[in-house]
Amino acid sequence: MNINFVCVARTEAAEHLLPTLFGAVVDDARGIFGEAEDHQWTDGRVAMFNADRMNGAWRPPTWHEEQSGGGHEIFAVSQPPIPVDEDHTPETYWPGLASVVRGGAMGRLLPNHFGIHRRSDGSVRVWADTLGVGRCYYVVTDDFVAASNHIGILTHFLDGPAEVDIEGVGRYALSGWFMRDDSPIRGIRRLREAQCIDVDPRGGVVFREHTDLTELVGARDARPDYDEVVAQTRTIARNLDALTVKVPTLYLSGGRDSRMTASIWLSGGGSARVVTLGTLEAEAEIASELMASLEGTFEPGQEVRHDVTVPTPGAITMPLHDRLANAFAMWDGDAAPTNARANVRIPGRSAGLSIGGVGGEIMHGYYYHRPGDYERIAELPHPVAYAARSFRGPLATDVAHEAMAGLFDDVYERAVGHGRPDIASLDYLYLTEKFRRWGNQALGSMSAIMLSGPAYVRACFDLEPDEKVGKVFPDEIVRRAIPPWADIRYYKAEVADSRRGMKRKLATYDTDPDYFHDVFRNPRLWPQFLRPKGVETFLKTIESDDALPVHESWLNRGLWIDQLDRHVEGLNRRRREVRA
Repeated sequence: MNINFVCVARTEAAEHLLPTLFGAVVDDARGIFGEAEDHQWTDGRVAMFNADRMNGAWRPPTWHEEQSGGGHEIFAVSQPPIPVDEDHTPETYWPGLASVVRGGAMGRLLPNHFGIHRRSDGSVRVWADTLGVGRCYYVVTDDFVAASNHIGILTHFLDGPAEVDIEGVGRYALSGWFMRDDSPIRGIRRLREAQCIDVDPRGGVVFREHTDLTELVGARDARPDYDEVVAQTRTIARNLDALTVKVPTLYLSGGRDSRMTASIWLSGGGSARVVTLGTLEAEAEIASELMASLEGTFEPGQEVRHDVTVPTPGAITMPLHDRLANAFAMWDGDAAPTNARANVRIPGRSAGLSIGGVGGEIMHGYYYHRPGDYERIAELPHPVAYAARSFRGPLATDVAHEAMAGLFDDVYERAVGHGRPDIASLDYLYLTEKFRRWGNQALGSMSAIMLSGPAYVRACFDLEPDEKVGKVFPDEIVRRAIPPWADIRYYKAEVADSRRGMKRKLATYDTDPDYFHDVFRNPRLWPQFLRPKGVETFLKTIESDDALPVHESWLNRGLWIDQLDRHVEGLNRRRREVRA
């Protein structure tokens, strides 16, 4: 992860303490991720740090300084934001990006980052991307305003010891990601979609929105512009190809979403290593058929190869305890428990970009795709209430369920405020809540979701509900991007396929059953959120032929929640050492 950090001292006492805390931030970041092309800057009131450790992955640096308007400007980003509306080279990148940021036009950037702008007048702006996909957390106290994509280093700026956010974890137990503006730790909040924190030279703090989501999601009398989606997404793909160092990995399965993404990337001339997971044979067969249809059609200089890979348990060499320790060192609990299935290594400077079909859900009615859904939704006080059925859990306790109280009403109110009082408010829920979980699964600073550009999002919200259910969007895009692919069949896994896949894939339990059972025999925090009797039943099921991914998913959450308790203890020990 490329650590990006800023702190503004708001009082004289805070200015006195800032050098000590800033030193701890830098030491902690380097202790986890190692030294890189680090940048540090402070004027005694503002302190900034950026570990530009992805120079083997991204061509543009993540730190940029300019003299402007008679003063000194600094721009620091967690990873290079990708322009969506014009092509760039590494040489033109920062002059163009600096102009976009000064103008507050962050809607022209792909949601894959968070940024800091120290202006020449001494004020500071922190911004989250348009959809809140990039990691950005903040602390605001009487003494400090601090923001970073790393939660742990922000604990140094809390008024007291770090505490697990019980309500936030309750929602996490039922959803698998931290919702609203939650983080795992009380007092540390997530900067939500399209939000900015502006700190003036006197320490005054104002929260603003840099982009009105109504422009992207609000109801209007228009049809989806598929040609614009293809054109803009190809611009995104070209910029990703031009601004990254390695040939990207492009995932292709038998489904619609990855096919749509791959068709845009490859038809736009991008080089790629196309990868298909061979766990399910039907997917591998379809992907191979798709790639075979492109033989002899690639542009000069376009490097493309297709690999079918089948993971094997022998590939896991790291004990589960070490995997969890590394995961929490990077993400402090705000990531998917599935990350601990495989070896979890701290990424180096040469991570590669991976592109898949993430983001496709908002174009095909994620929460209303079954027969009878419309009728059931019509009986409810508002459409978002229907999504509550997807957040029930067979293992969840009353504490977890109570933490969800009012959430769906709040989301609906926000959706109405952005022009969606109709059934598309369910897609708004997905876009502003569930969508962000994908970025937090990225190991390094190489997260990029092609299906998050403004033209794509706008077109999805211009669809009629029956068009979403009928999967019209991806078929239209593929037909425009690579016409021969439109006639090749799709594949959707059935329950029986899931069981076969469960036996063959890398399951957390199979890779370290002793530690897995030890956590549940010696519980710490998880019984507050998961029912012990239900956990016991699932532990038996996971050893049988009846095991499904859902069984392990719930148990993985228990592992993750207990590790969170241990992790916060460690953060507090470090906090006491620094302030001693």
